[in-house]
Amino acid sequence: MDTGADPPRHRRLRKASDLRTAPAYPHPKRIRPGEEHNSCCEDKISSLPDEMLILIIDKLDARTATNTTILSKRWRDLYTHSHTCYDLTVDDILPPRYHRLKQIVVEAEAGYEAKKNALKSDDSDASRDQLYSFKDWKWKVRLLTPILQRYERSAMRRYVKRVNAFLLAPNNVQPRSIQKLRLQACGTSYFTDQWITQAIGRWGVEDLELVIDNSCWLYDFRLLDGCKNVRLKRLVLSNCYHFVAPYSLTFQRLTSLTLCKESSRMSRVDDILRNCVQLVDLRLKDFSCRQPAFHIFVPNSKLKSLQLDNYNTVGVYLGLVPYLETFACGGQPIILHYGVVPRLRHVSLNFLQTRDDGKDDSSGSDRTYQISKFFLGEPPPLEYLVLQLRGRQMWIELTAIRSQLNHLKKLFIANVPMNWDTFWILHLLAAAPALESLHVHFDSKSEKATAGSLDVQVEHHQQHHHLKELMVIGFDGVAWQTGFVKRIMRASPILERVHLLDGHVVEDEDRELVGLDIVRRRREWHECERLEVLEDLTDGIKYSPHLEIVLE
Repeated sequence: MDTGADPPRHRRLRKASDLRTAPAYPHPKRIRPGEEHNSCCEDKISSLPDEMLILIIDKLDARTATNTTILSKRWRDLYTHSHTCYDLTVDDILPPRYHRLKQIVVEAEAGYEAKKNALKSDDSDASRDQLYSFKDWKWKVRLLTPILQRYERSAMRRYVKRVNAFLLAPNNVQPRSIQKLRLQACGTSYFTDQWITQAIGRWGVEDLELVIDNSCWLYDFRLLDGCKNVRLKRLVLSNCYHFVAPYSLTFQRLTSLTLCKESSRMSRVDDILRNCVQLVDLRLKDFSCRQPAFHIFVPNSKLKSLQLDNYNTVGVYLGLVPYLETFACGGQPIILHYGVVPRLRHVSLNFLQTRDDGKDDSSGSDRTYQISKFFLGEPPPLEYLVLQLRGRQMWIELTAIRSQLNHLKKLFIANVPMNWDTFWILHLLAAAPALESLHVHFDSKSEKATAGSLDVQVEHHQQHHHLKELMVIGFDGVAWQTGFVKRIMRASPILERVHLLDGHVVEDEDRELVGLDIVRRRREWHECERLEVLEDLTDGIKYSPHLEIVLE
């Protein structure tokens, strides 16, 4: 009988007897043996369309993606439609222990060379005994060399098989599209010639990088002159070259060329510049043997960018390079002589003095830089100059700069040690009357200056009528830095912005020696300290009412 009462809203509590008899979990659904086998062995990935599988393969590295070709006939063809850039290096095969031992050897040799250079000037018996102990230490490290060589031989055997399966495939294999290919091997192989010929002549590689460690290889690029599928535009060679390469049609069609280590000898570079007139970008890297002066006289060349990175030469003479726009040089300080370079707009100099004998190529002492030797000859029409001077030199020798940089608009001076005099920067500004932007970076990691040692009391009468921006990186508010900023503010009547910040600079990964990036490090200024710095900057000088001073 319905009494109209509401149903109970709460469940009754279960008794203890119920808890003992009730199962903890419900019984799973019973699956028949045939259904269980089908659910475990079902290939759900193969049910995806080809377009989806190609996207998956694109996310894999080249080594893993290559291994997918053994899954089935369908997967063998998918790999050829996905990747266009391949990086086949022996480092992927070498075990982690090899890299740890290699790092020990590299650090030991670097430490030995540093100690040897430090003790070389001391002829005492104690120094000879200490140097002998360092030699004994280096000899012990050489015991690791046979172990490393065994790892390299084992890895090379596997590497040769892998590259052969990739590049020396049968003719009935479907052609694959390869735009960029990088090959890096420890030593050489009998198949190296075939790899290069097949990569360029058969697969039509447009960007090839060939790195051979611990050995050198000679390849005659004239073997490719009869191939019809040659599309090579960019080439990087390390320890691989041939003296007749500039006379091959493949080399003469190149637009970008990078030569490293033994590939970058001076005699070979001269032949390349004379014969490869289509070349736009040339880079020479990591050649330690001393080379004669580098004279460039190529009236028919279309070269626009030239970079020398750790290239040991006496000097560079840009005699006639009509299309050159960018020049970058890093490593030992060298003499730079400018000739007919009507389109040169950007120069980047990153010099680090590390020579053992302590002698310089100019008349200056081993403790000074002669800044004038970087601007010899005809004044180039520079608009942007990046200058980095590092090493054991302590001062800039204030020699007159004969070439006036009348077109220079932006100047970036980086890695200035804290114990250097800053008056040479003002001397350099005097040679750039049209300068609009000045960036100066003080290296906070270098040796600190003593109080008053850099506060040079020299009147700076040169006016900078076009300077609009001043940025100082590594500013910490000390007296000599404040005085340096005040001198420039006093001589710049139309200055619009002064930016003072803490931080450092790093080389741009994409542009390498050409560009620098500023890494900001925000400093917490106390309000009283901030006001004191700003008052010191504006005390006793007249500045434009539109001037903005930013202190980070």
